[in-house]
Amino acid sequence: MNQGINRGGLRERKARVKLLMSAVLDFEQELLDALKTDLDKAEAEATLQEIYPLKKEAQHTIANLDRWMAKRYASTPLALTGTRHYVKAEPKGRVLIISPWNYPVMLTLKPLIGALAAGNCVVVKPSEHTPTVAGVIKKLLESVFTEDIVKVELGGAEVAAKLTSSLFNHINFTGGTNIGRLVMKSAAEHLCSVTLELGGKSPTIIDKSANLKNAALKIAWGKYMNAGQVCIAPDHLLIEKSIAAEFTTALLSRITTMYGEKPIESKDLGKIVNATHYNRILGLIKDAVAKGATLHVPGGVLEMGEDRCKISPCILTGCTLEMAVMQEEIFGPVLPILTWETREEAVAIIHRNPYPLALYIFSSKSKYINWFIENTQSGSTAINEVVIQVANSDLPFGGMQSSGMGRSGGKEDFDSFSNLRSFAVQTLPFSFLPLTFPPFNALGLTFSRFARKWL
Repeated sequence: MNQGINRGGLRERKARVKLLMSAVLDFEQELLDALKTDLDKAEAEATLQEIYPLKKEAQHTIANLDRWMAKRYASTPLALTGTRHYVKAEPKGRVLIISPWNYPVMLTLKPLIGALAAGNCVVVKPSEHTPTVAGVIKKLLESVFTEDIVKVELGGAEVAAKLTSSLFNHINFTGGTNIGRLVMKSAAEHLCSVTLELGGKSPTIIDKSANLKNAALKIAWGKYMNAGQVCIAPDHLLIEKSIAAEFTTALLSRITTMYGEKPIESKDLGKIVNATHYNRILGLIKDAVAKGATLHVPGGVLEMGEDRCKISPCILTGCTLEMAVMQEEIFGPVLPILTWETREEAVAIIHRNPYPLALYIFSSKSKYINWFIENTQSGSTAINEVVIQVANSDLPFGGMQSSGMGRSGGKEDFDSFSNLRSFAVQTLPFSFLPLTFPPFNALGLTFSRFARKWL
C-alpha cells in the first residue's frame, strides 16, 4: 500500500463514501445476522445503533465535503499586506483504524467514512472478539475496494501489535484505556498522530429537582442498551439522598417495562461478548454485595451461565467507593447507586476517578446544572438526556486524557485524517516585509518601532 497522498478529488472521494454505503446496504442482513451471532443483538437495536448512524454520517459527509476540502482562508494582518493566507486539508496518507467489539459495525465503518473522505488509504483492523462481524466486514470492504485503498487485517492482539508498530501517518483507535496507552506508545516510535476514543466511569448526577420519571426513562435506556456495553453509558448514579429510594423504585419499574417481568429472558436483551467479560462483571457484583451493597434484580434471575453469557439488568444500592464496581469501568448491565447530601460531596466522588468520557446531569434548576458543569470536566455532557450527544455529526465527540484524545465525527474525523497545510502566498509586488530585513538602517528601525506599537 502506498502513502496515499492526494488520493482523489472531490468527486472521487464522494464516490468512495457512496460505494461504502451501497455495500453496507447490500450486506445489511449479513451484518445484522452476524451481530445476532456475536452479541445477540435485537434487529431493531442493531439497525438503529449500527446501520442508521452510518447512513447519517455518510449523508453529512457527502453534503459537506466540498466545503471541508475547499481552501479555508485566514485574515491577513496589516503588517503582512501583499500576501494571502489559507489552509488546505490534504490526506495524511496511510492510516490505521482499530475498532472495538461493542459496536463492531458502526465503530469500524464510521471512522472509515472520514478517512476515505480525507483522501487516505486505510488499513482496518476489526475486533477479534466479534469474529462473525469481522468476517462480514472484510467481505463487504473487499467487494468494493482494492487493497491499495482499503485493506482489512483480521486477527488478535498480535496482529494489532504488529500493525501499530508499523509506519502509519495516523492511527484511530477505539477501545479500552490500557490498550490505548499501548497504541500511543507504539505510535510515538514513528511520531504518528493518534485519535484515541477510550472509556472510563461516566457519572450521572440526579438532584431532588429532577423529573424522576424522565430520568428513569432515559437512564434505563442508556444504561442497559447493548447489555450495558456502551462506552458512554451511565456508569454509576449519584443521587441526592432524599429521592434515592423513590428513584430506585422508578428505575426498577422502567427495567420491567422495557424487558418484561423476567428481563433475563427478553429477546431484546443482548449478551455479554464473552466468558471473560461475563465473569468479570459477575465478580464486580459479588464483590459489591460482599462489601455491603444490596442487589436488585427484576425477575429474580441474575445470570444464565457461561454458555449463554447473559446478565440481567440490575441495580446495586448502598455502594461505597471501596467497592471494585466503583473503581473500574463496568461495561455491563449493572448500575451502582451512591447518594449525596451536598453538591460538593457529589463532585468529590466524581473527582475520585479520572476524567470521564461523558457526564450526565438530571435537574430542573439551571443554577444547579451550571454549578455542576463549572465544577466538573468530561469529554461530553448531556443535560436531562443520556448518550444522544454521540448521534450529532456536528458535535465533536471524544474524551480527555484517560478517556481519550482527539475528536471524531463529521468534520472532526475529516480533519483528524487530514494534514491541515497552511499557505502564505504573495499577491502584490510590494510589501512591508523587506523593511524588516538586514541591514537594519534607520528606516528599518523606525518601522520596527512603529509595528511594535501600532500594528
